[in-house]
Amino acid sequence: MFTLDRYIIRQVLFPTVLGLALLLLLFTAFSSVQLLRSAALGNLPPSDVLALLLANDLSALEILLPSAFFAALVMVMSLWHREGEPYALYAGGVSPNRVSRPLQILAVLVAICVALLSIYGRPYSYTLRYEISERGSNLSSEQMESRRFYKWDEGFVIQASEVSRQTPNLTDVFAQAQEYGRPVVLRARAAQLDETDENRMQKLTFIDGVSHQIGSASRKDRVTRFDRLVYFAHRPASDAMTKRRAMSTARLAQSERRKDAAEFQWRVCMPIISLLVALMGIELGRLRPRQSPYPRFGMALILYALVFNLSSLIKSSVENGHIPMVPGVYSAVGVLVLAYLVMRRSPSLSLKVPP
Repeated sequence: MFTLDRYIIRQVLFPTVLGLALLLLLFTAFSSVQLLRSAALGNLPPSDVLALLLANDLSALEILLPSAFFAALVMVMSLWHREGEPYALYAGGVSPNRVSRPLQILAVLVAICVALLSIYGRPYSYTLRYEISERGSNLSSEQMESRRFYKWDEGFVIQASEVSRQTPNLTDVFAQAQEYGRPVVLRARAAQLDETDENRMQKLTFIDGVSHQIGSASRKDRVTRFDRLVYFAHRPASDAMTKRRAMSTARLAQSERRKDAAEFQWRVCMPIISLLVALMGIELGRLRPRQSPYPRFGMALILYALVFNLSSLIKSSVENGHIPMVPGVYSAVGVLVLAYLVMRRSPSLSLKVPP
């Protein structure tokens, strides 16, 4: 029997890994396109952009892993039963539940992985994402490279021919800003970009330069020479540790806020949902010999869409106050348990002989 168990696990494990790799590749490609549209990421070094992509992948794994496993279960079990190979075992006295036992163990292991990703990986990935995004919006001279444009503030871009660690730290500076709805072009011999102070203010000082205020059709351009020209930008306080998706699960459990409670319930329910979905996938994969698998594939697709859309809808409803905090997101687990029990009692799925 151990040989049979290894055979069944191997048949499901390979397409699971392959499907997960494909889903991750597609998700990474989609995320990279979205990130490239963000102007703030132009301030980040390539290592931070790569870390942001990896953080996005980590936060998506709690959905992608059970999705790949569910798809592999339904596909492998359906095609295996369609060829009639398991029925030789059933004829020899092996029950369908015994054949499904290694897959149930594998489903529990996948649920444990989802639990770790949901309870620990999810807050870690969102904390990393918030911190990197904040670094992208707060420009410093250490991030800058020579002859490259950076966004310093809203409607304000800056470039320097040389960037150093000395004072002033920018040399031969070009910048473009907006003042009272009119574009302003700045050229300066040097500039000093200071770090954000304790009041979340950042100062940018241009030294020995010219300001070109470009007028509209009815206004003339104005050229101003200056020895020093100072700009200030307000940086919002860092709230990476106060956003609920970045909060630790233990801290969420102690919170009485509705949105925090919904986030906590989501993290607790995700491994249970992934386990129930996998168990239902095992039931869906039991076909009669030579029976077409495509209706089961369609049922599996509908089931997958209903489960995860229903879970997300219930979570949003709890956050918005449309559903009480108790049972909250746990109601999605209750619905799935009932659906699984109904599937277990169906003779066409459980292969039980009706009385």
